[in-house]
Amino acid sequence: MVASRRTGLTGLILAVAIAVTVSLPAPAVAAVPVAVTATVAAPVTSVTGGDQPTTAPAAPTAKERAKAKAKAKAKAKAKAKAKAKARAKAKARAAIKAAKKKAAAAPSLALGSKGKSVKRLQTLLRKNGYWLAKVDGKFGSSTQQAVLAVQKSTGLPRSGKVSRSVWLKLYLGKKPSAESAKGRVFEIDLSRQVMMLVVGGKVTTTFNISSGSNKRYYSQGRYHRAVTPTGSFKVYYQINKLHIGTLGAMYRPQYFLSGGWAIHGSPSIPAYPASHGCIRVSNAAMDYLWGKGGLDIGSKVVIHQ
Repeated sequence: MVASRRTGLTGLILAVAIAVTVSLPAPAVAAVPVAVTATVAAPVTSVTGGDQPTTAPAAPTAKERAKAKAKAKAKAKAKAKAKAKARAKAKARAAIKAAKKKAAAAPSLALGSKGKSVKRLQTLLRKNGYWLAKVDGKFGSSTQQAVLAVQKSTGLPRSGKVSRSVWLKLYLGKKPSAESAKGRVFEIDLSRQVMMLVVGGKVTTTFNISSGSNKRYYSQGRYHRAVTPTGSFKVYYQINKLHIGTLGAMYRPQYFLSGGWAIHGSPSIPAYPASHGCIRVSNAAMDYLWGKGGLDIGSKVVIHQ
């Protein structure tokens, strides 16, 4: 009977052990095959970044290389252009600053002035193409005509006197622009009241003028309008002396249109239109035009507003 009790106790213990074993969770070792399978299926990555494929990119084609080269060249060109533009702006600012400083130190001048300042003025006038008879340090009528040409060309008040503004325009090298682009042309701008000798589109010499006043006048039994015609003409006739016409004296006239229209010398060249229709220049300027100025038969004359 004791043996049977022992046998029963042993069976009970064994049954409990088996139950406990069955109820325990499965060991973690069972997950190992799954983890290994996931690792094998992952894509191969580079050793440097871990997120880029190790396959080398395809080499650029000749067309792609040419395109990249052209792009780099254009970028370099644009950069150089921007630098050049910046340098030009800086240079212009420096020039304006220097011109203002010089103009501020220059004296006011007028008819009758004399000395080094007048000589410097005359030198600047010639340098910028404004005609005057000579550089002699004396502010005479020829210098006054040149100053008027500066004032007319640059939009300054037409006083014939040299102010700081006139000095500044001269130091800045301000010149009138022309419409003629080819050939050798005597271009007359009625709105600015100047005549320019233009060669190949470049203004070489500028003269003060006075053209038709646009007023009515009476001559040879009827009324006329003092108008200067516009258009393109050629000198066709000239008189190499003081010619006394029906409307007054004309010094060494060169006619460009039948009916009496000419470029001629006069002792009176005001700052405004005052003639009967002809183009007046100073007598000294007319002498120059007959000589080195080259105004002659066949010379082209263009007149515009």
